[in-house]
Amino acid sequence: MPVLLFASDGNCIALYYYQLVICSKSKGYLLKTIAAWILVIASLLALSAEASQTINGCQIKRRASCPGANLSGVNLTKSNLASADLARADLSGADLSGDRITEANLMEANLSNANLSGADLSQTYMNNANLSHANFTKADLSQSTLPGANLRSANLTGAKLTMANLKGADLTGVNATGAVFAMTSLVDADFSMADLTGATFIGADMRNTNLEGATLCRTIMSDRSINNSGCSK
Repeated sequence: MPVLLFASDGNCIALYYYQLVICSKSKGYLLKTIAAWILVIASLLALSAEASQTINGCQIKRRASCPGANLSGVNLTKSNLASADLARADLSGADLSGDRITEANLMEANLSNANLSGADLSQTYMNNANLSHANFTKADLSQSTLPGANLRSANLTGAKLTMANLKGADLTGVNATGAVFAMTSLVDADFSMADLTGATFIGADMRNTNLEGATLCRTIMSDRSINNSGCSK
């Protein structure tokens, strides 16, 4: 563990970190010097802590390469998995809340029952992934690719899916209250029995989209019309 030492001869105050010595003869710069080094040390320690977490042979870090890894049920809260390769990985029941998983490869991964609330999954590839019963509350999935994904009974409350690709995705029974699907491809997507209260579909491609049994209340459709057909009287 690195050690930070302070020394003074009355006129000069030095900071020793590793084998570096910084000497400030001007007392006016002392506090700025100390503050700067504290920030450097905090950053180094944070990076060290992030890089040290290894689970079942998978190093949890940005750009991790863990295809097919078994991370079922693990706690990865607020991790940085941006640009990681987790194709076909088992993340079922894992806690990924608040994580940064942007531009990652989650194709054919199993995230059933996973907690992804507040996670940033923008521009992530989730083709044919199992996302059933997953919690995406207030998650950002904008510009993500999810064709053929299984989202049955997932919680998409307040989620952002702007410009995402959900072509042929199964969203049967999802709770998409307040979710945003603006400019999203929903061709052949299945929203049967879904709760779409307050959801927004402005500009979405909804050709052959199945809305059978879905709850539509204060739902803004692709043509900007408001559908209140499912509101309670």
